[in-house]
Order: sequence, then C-alpha cells, then structure tokens
Amino acid sequence: MKMRQSWITPGALSLAVAIVASVVSGPPAIAQIAIQPSISAVQPAVTTTLSSTVASISTSSATTATRTIGLVPIAGTVIDAQESVTFHGMAQVSANVVTDPDFGGWPTAVISIDLSSLTGIGISTGNAYVGSGAAIVTRPLGAADTVQLTFPYFMRGDNAVSARVGMASFNLSFNVNTMKLTGATAHIDSPGP
Repeated sequence: MKMRQSWITPGALSLAVAIVASVVSGPPAIAQIAIQPSISAVQPAVTTTLSSTVASISTSSATTATRTIGLVPIAGTVIDAQESVTFHGMAQVSANVVTDPDFGGWPTAVISIDLSSLTGIGISTGNAYVGSGAAIVTRPLGAADTVQLTFPYFMRGDNAVSARVGMASFNLSFNVNTMKLTGATAHIDSPGP
C-alpha cells in the first residue's frame, strides 16, 4: 500500500493553532494608567490617561507589539507678525513598540500624534483659529524622547491656503521593560528660524 505524504508540517500546524487560539480568545485586555503630567505655565491641570495592549504575533520568531494610546493636554502661544494666537486642546498620542527577534535589534517605537482638536484665539482681535496636523515618527525605544512637529493653523472660516505655522513639542516617557508609554507632556510655541 502506498503512503501519501501530508502537506501539513508540524510547524504549519503549530502556527495555525496559534492563530486560531488568538482569534478565539478575543482582543487583549486594556489597562488604564492615570498619569499626572508636569504642569507648565501654559498647560491646564488635566490628568493624561493612557491605555495599552500587548499582543504576541506568531511568525518564525515571536514578535511582541505593545500599543499605548493617550490624550495629552496641549497649550501655548504662537507669536506671529499678523497676530499672536493662544492655542489649547487635547492631542492624541499613540505609541506602538515592536521587538526585533529576527535580528536582535533594539525595540522600535512608532509614535503617532494627532492635533486635529486644536483651537486658538487671536490675542489682539479675539478671532477664532483652528489648527490641524498629524505626524508619525519611528525611532529606537528609549526611556525619554522629545518629538517636535510643525502644524498649520488658520482663522475659522478661511481655507488652508491662508495657513500659518506653529510648533508643537512633546516630551514622552517610556518604561523600556514593559515597552509602554508611561507619561507625556506637550506645549505649543512659535517655530524656530
């Protein structure tokens, strides 16, 4: 009697079982972490709330990915020749940290920042301004990191063609052992020369 060779190898079977188990078990639990950011003269006293998830992805090597999302209070003044504008709002910050088991490299942090809820008031006219902008930066995971990005803003009702530019700065803290974003503070200023 002739034996047929199975196309399913033990490795492929293990991978299939791991994928099915992760789908059946549902999404990972979400942990809430309350953090009191350091308060500067231009920041409102608001608690930053971060949530995080950890997932293990089965491939040829085990990769761990950690995602932390938070709302960070942001405020400050952009000094401009036309009119200085005081801004405030909440920035959404997301940090995805991924390990590198294949090459043994240091974990990488992919940081996303969204400034779409930014609003401002002209100091001399009282005109309402809106700000926007988003950025994604990738860098090696470290205990502390600073991210600076420029963002466009314009008077409410105007179009983006009339936009001027402000600067948003974020100071981020990470726990390198758990690969989680543990703190964030932010402020707005005028862009440098």
